[in-house]
Amino acid sequence: MQDIHEESLNESVKSEQSPRVVLWEIDLTVQGGERYFFCNELNEKREPVTWQGRQYQAYPIDGSGFQMSGKGSSARPSLTVSNLFGLVTGMAEDLQSLVGATVVRRRVYARFLDAVNFVAGNPEADPEQELTDRWVVEQMSSLTAMTASFVLATPTETDGALFPGRIMLANTCMWDYRGDECGYNG
Repeated sequence: MQDIHEESLNESVKSEQSPRVVLWEIDLTVQGGERYFFCNELNEKREPVTWQGRQYQAYPIDGSGFQMSGKGSSARPSLTVSNLFGLVTGMAEDLQSLVGATVVRRRVYARFLDAVNFVAGNPEADPEQELTDRWVVEQMSSLTAMTASFVLATPTETDGALFPGRIMLANTCMWDYRGDECGYNG
């Protein structure tokens, strides 16, 4: 569970909230590519949104299925990106269909965005007021001339980590003292 800053929490319960801006980072450096920063909208000055000093280019991108649940299997959200000018087609051919790429979704209330986004500046700008989710591209589910869709997974499901096959208890060892399985030699 991530910590939610008090300012963001207070904003989320107001009857009139500042608009929420969703910022996307797609990191293809593991595949030999670059990092891309996208946002569906422009700022007040009709320029790319700037967050924490980094510009997020206006580009059609949409994510869905990010609901969290404590029951059943983990969520498998999808990410749909415009394939404008064949951008994703080229990347998919060169970079293993983007499988293994890291996707970061940042949600920020507009009132906390950097001052450069506003004509009159922003005295409430606060670079710590964000909610961040990290996902990994598990597979490309579709690629058309218009869009590309990807299935995302949590990083713990794709990094090869395994949970122990047996129950672990504090201050308890299931092996016989100095038996064949016991690793204690002291």
